[in-house]
Parts: sequence; C-alpha cells; structure tokens
Amino acid sequence: MRGYADPEETRKAFTLDGWLRTGDIIEIRDGFLYFRGVKKRMIKYKGYPVFPRDLELMLEQHPAVSRAIVRGEPREDVGQIPVAEIWLKPGARVSEEELLEWVNTRVAPYKRVRKIILRGEST
Repeated sequence: MRGYADPEETRKAFTLDGWLRTGDIIEIRDGFLYFRGVKKRMIKYKGYPVFPRDLELMLEQHPAVSRAIVRGEPREDVGQIPVAEIWLKPGARVSEEELLEWVNTRVAPYKRVRKIILRGEST
C-alpha cells in the first residue's frame, strides 16, 4: 500500500515499529482472532455521520444484490456523498435507479446513497 489520499492519514496509519494501523477492531479469544468492525469507517455528509456498513447491509437485503460496498466520494459542497458499488446475484436484473429508490426509501434523508455503480455478477 502506498498510502491514503490524505498524507496525514497515511502518516498516522504507519507506525515506527513497522505496523500498519488499519482501524479494524479485532478481538482475541481462546487463541482465535474475531473481526468486530472498523473503527473509523464513516462518511461525513453535511456534517452528519453515515456508516457505510449500515448501507451495505441494507443493500444486501435486496433480492438481486449479492454484495455491496459503500464508500464516500468527496464532494466540495457537502463533504462526501455515499456511493455504492453493487455486485448482483447470478441472473439477477435490476437498474441503478431501482436500487437507489429501494435503499433510499428505507433510510434517513442524510444517509441516502447518491450514486450506484453496478459491477456485474458475483462469482
């Protein structure tokens, strides 16, 4: 990894002892590692916090969606907008507009996904 878009974030992520601090939250129990979440994965839309994982889980409830990844896209006037990359189940058909309407009728106005990118079918 070369780093993040923000050089300050890159500096904070790499420590002097060679570790990369990803922000993942891990629990160690009985010798096993358990992933529990991500510390800083948050989009700021007009000052409101939007958690991508909440939107991903919502989108993955749609019958045509196999996988969703939500990220923040910089937008000067509002901070960041939620953008979803979607992989469909084999044989499923749905438009970007249909998915936007489906998810955005289920979330608060500030959490609305502003753009959908269809990436094809999951394998």
